[in-house]
Amino acid sequence: ALPKTTPVEIQLDQHGVQLRSFDEMARFCKAIVNSGLAPRGFNSPEAVMVAVQHGLELGLAPMQALQSIAIINGKPCIYGDAALALCTSHPSFLDIEETVGRDGTADGHMATCVVKRRDRSAVVRTFSEADAKKAGLWGKSGPWQQYPSRMLQMRARSWALRDAFPDALRGLGIREEVSDYQVKQARGREVASSVVLPDAPKTAEEFFDSAADVSQRTALEDTATGDLFGKAV
Repeated sequence: ALPKTTPVEIQLDQHGVQLRSFDEMARFCKAIVNSGLAPRGFNSPEAVMVAVQHGLELGLAPMQALQSIAIINGKPCIYGDAALALCTSHPSFLDIEETVGRDGTADGHMATCVVKRRDRSAVVRTFSEADAKKAGLWGKSGPWQQYPSRMLQMRARSWALRDAFPDALRGLGIREEVSDYQVKQARGREVASSVVLPDAPKTAEEFFDSAADVSQRTALEDTATGDLFGKAV
């Protein structure tokens, strides 16, 4: 018989657990799932590990990662407030200005987000009530109906932060934006795609070409829905 091995103790300091190996991370993730307190959607140690690993790559502690990472259509993304925290802690961050007001048209309100960093020009992104109506979001049940101004703000912030700080967010989408994506069939498989489109294209090729920015094209081209680690999450 193989000799019994004693598990290595997981180190603790004033900031909590210190995960120093894959085995320690696996044991930690299993404890989170067994506690029954894992966020919704993280019902396996493997799913928790994916969130923790993404958080570590972004500079988040394990428990911060679990509260900041969400799984939408099988793809990890980050909550908007956590994305803002990551960007404001970046060495190149200077300032962010967010406003929501009348857009000067009959369509009503518009949110504007200006993000400034030291090593490049300011990034300005807007999202208006007209944009939300065009995307089929305005009046949609849920937050878009209950807190429309806040949702306009979060969409403008999402675009500005992703364009200004790709090095901080490392390709992760913003949860408040990704949750509004539609799941469609394209080329024989399901893909999550942004509903913010200039027009309603008729073919898959037109749909791909109409994506508003690089991240939307990536979602259309590369994002396939499915289970993590071969298990439902």
